[in-house]
Amino acid sequence: MIPGQSGVDIGETWPLATIFPDLGSLVSTLLPKALLIGAVIAFFLVIIAGLGMIAKAGSGDAQAAEGRKNILTYAILGLVIMFAAFWILQIINYVTQGSLDEILK
Repeated sequence: MIPGQSGVDIGETWPLATIFPDLGSLVSTLLPKALLIGAVIAFFLVIIAGLGMIAKAGSGDAQAAEGRKNILTYAILGLVIMFAAFWILQIINYVTQGSLDEILK
């Protein structure tokens, strides 16, 4: 706790506080799972958009084809941004040797 501040011991009311004593351990546990969920969602969006593009290819409906193309583009763009952010954080973690405390002081 911070001196001079009132605080609540979350270990008494939240049993998971013994597993995740700080925010960093919680994020370290949830981040790989969030990346996996994002990758699975992007995979299904790519499949659905691709099948939709194939199905609408001969219909002559340019607006429907454009919508499928946008879904495909945004799914791939989201996947690239998600993994780029992950790798940028990994590089920062490596450069700072896992601690930003000295840099932020």
